[in-house]
Amino acid sequence: MDFEVISKLAFGLVSSLGTIALVFFNIGQSRKIRAELLEKFEEAVARENVHSATELFRLIHGLRMSYGDIVELIRHEQCSKIIYALKKTPGLVSYEEGEFCYSNLGRNRIFRFIDHWFLRLSIGLFGILGVVSLAMLGFGDDATSITGFIFLLFCSVMLAMQLRQKSYDQMVRRLIEPEGDEQIQSDRNTG
Repeated sequence: MDFEVISKLAFGLVSSLGTIALVFFNIGQSRKIRAELLEKFEEAVARENVHSATELFRLIHGLRMSYGDIVELIRHEQCSKIIYALKKTPGLVSYEEGEFCYSNLGRNRIFRFIDHWFLRLSIGLFGILGVVSLAMLGFGDDATSITGFIFLLFCSVMLAMQLRQKSYDQMVRRLIEPEGDEQIQSDRNTG
């Protein structure tokens, strides 16, 4: 290798490492700023400073809520999960008057039924397609096995996303209807 190629490789390696270091530095700085904002938020709530508390809550979480709802929410045992759900699906769930519930679209039983079954069908479909692509990978010739590999990667990613969504939907359902879960558990234990 000549000096020019080695210098280009070294320069590329140094710039890549510098970029990675900068990303980690920025992540650390954002966590530090977020921690400082949380401290100021707690002070604003303790002083009952309505404007500061609502604005800091909006800056930290990206959610606009009334002061009373914010105070009720942060006192809730599952506040982190509720905030996560409000940020992830703002049109389906809401937190109003101290209660975490489905919003207008989420209250529609037909919508929830269709969403539930579409999720189940997509999990089944990507599971079956993953098995088919695995067979293509294992038993196909060169082009077929490459296609099977690419399709297997796609199906695996989609299946993982669908399973994650199913877990999220179950978490939201448990947060909104906790007494329904207790009833189901007691029915399972007695049966």
